[in-house]
Amino acid sequence: MSFWEALPILQNGILATLIVALICSYLGVFVVLKRMVFMTAALSQVSTLGVTIALPIQAWLWGSVSIHTQQEQSVYAAAFPTVVAILFACVAASLMAQQYTEKKLTRESLLGIAYVIPAALAMLILDATGGSVHDINNLLFGNTVFVPTAHLILLVIVATIVSIINIVLYKEFVFISFDPETAKAFGIKTMMLTQILFYSLAMMISVAISTIGVLPVFSFMIIPAAAALMLGKTLKQTFVIATLFGVISAAIGYYLSFEFSLPTGPTIIATASLLFLPCLFPKFINNK
Repeated sequence: MSFWEALPILQNGILATLIVALICSYLGVFVVLKRMVFMTAALSQVSTLGVTIALPIQAWLWGSVSIHTQQEQSVYAAAFPTVVAILFACVAASLMAQQYTEKKLTRESLLGIAYVIPAALAMLILDATGGSVHDINNLLFGNTVFVPTAHLILLVIVATIVSIINIVLYKEFVFISFDPETAKAFGIKTMMLTQILFYSLAMMISVAISTIGVLPVFSFMIIPAAAALMLGKTLKQTFVIATLFGVISAAIGYYLSFEFSLPTGPTIIATASLLFLPCLFPKFINNK
């Protein structure tokens, strides 16, 4: 079966992957500008913990299901782990947005704790509840081949909400990302805007992880933005390049994974990484 013949079967997975690539690549510019890469990793692990806690509850309420393996779930059953993940991530984002004055316990230390503890707890919960290697692999890389319609609908809803927030508050988000001190001096509520930005990140990361997995989402948050910041001459160009880079690498990676029977998540990450390498050459030549 060719890729085009399989398109009706793969369409949900392709749409989900492209939506995640588009929104996460855009948000990734703010992540890199505000030096929040580690925070994104921490939110990813907190969201994963939310999913693993929700899975046994989901099985108790709606019967035994495995991550991404059951297409015909009720909307409530399919959405439940994602909703729990969003709640976990939003609470974590609210705590991460706070300003800490304690010198002995830095923000970086808290982010490190927020990364390792949820990751360890998620693995322990999966092991205690009989999670298989397949389930763990789906959490890390997702199952972008068969995305349930309910997951896709939830992804579209959250992506739309996040898009509206970022369109309405675009100038404010750019201002607080580049120069938060000056923004504060102009009377802009930097703390509130930072929390809103963090909430939009938390929402998108949570629903994206439940759809395509942790590592692809994290790569979309970092690699396209890093490439765009090296190639773009203006901020608008940077956002455009980042979103195009993310969508193109997702499309090529998805196609290659099908043609060569490779795991989709790792193939997309590898494709983005290979496309990123040429972006280093202009910077290297300029430094010479």
